[in-house]
Amino acid sequence: MTSLLALKLFLAPIFVALVSFIQRRWGDRIGGLLIGLPLTTGPFIFIIYLQEGSAFAARAAHGVLVGQVALMVFAWTYAITALKLNWYQALSTGTIACIATGAFLTSFEIPLIFLLPSLLITWYLVTKFWPQYSKQNRLISPPRWELPARIAVTLIVILSLTGLASLLGARVSGALSTYPVIASVLGAFNQKRSGADATVATLKGIMQSLPFTIVLMATLAILL
Repeated sequence: MTSLLALKLFLAPIFVALVSFIQRRWGDRIGGLLIGLPLTTGPFIFIIYLQEGSAFAARAAHGVLVGQVALMVFAWTYAITALKLNWYQALSTGTIACIATGAFLTSFEIPLIFLLPSLLITWYLVTKFWPQYSKQNRLISPPRWELPARIAVTLIVILSLTGLASLLGARVSGALSTYPVIASVLGAFNQKRSGADATVATLKGIMQSLPFTIVLMATLAILL
């Protein structure tokens, strides 16, 4: 088992439970803000640094930055379609956009000097053209079965993506690694239970905290 897979299997369920609790107490956007922070990628880079050294960790941080472009494409596409389609159609559309972007970006090396401006431009365009939604802060208590279901679905998605990646080769593996598992699971459950506005608010929160992750990963990629 790779360190990244072990980290995801350990941290993702805890993170899903934590964000679910925060969303119940303070609303969807605050939960999204938490998802956008480097709470999984940060520990991953630390583990890679300890296991493989600084040069490898710097390349891994560069890879995380590439994944942020795919994440932004996923979030914007998902938000747009969630307001028009049901949850599984919107999630499928966002997933296709994310994996297609990841497949394209991971097919060649992008120097940091070009990657960082691309990230900033993408983030600016995504936030500028973010869809309008109701900002009413919904504090809804979900049924007891929903949290275990969220955790189970998260683990199933992680294991499925990992299994597919190991079968389909390096390029597809790179594309699949960019897929935002936690955002997709929480977004789908939010839309199913609370409507599209809840999902769009969660995704908007992710976009608002994403610059912190970008700055952190860029700093690691440069300094390590």
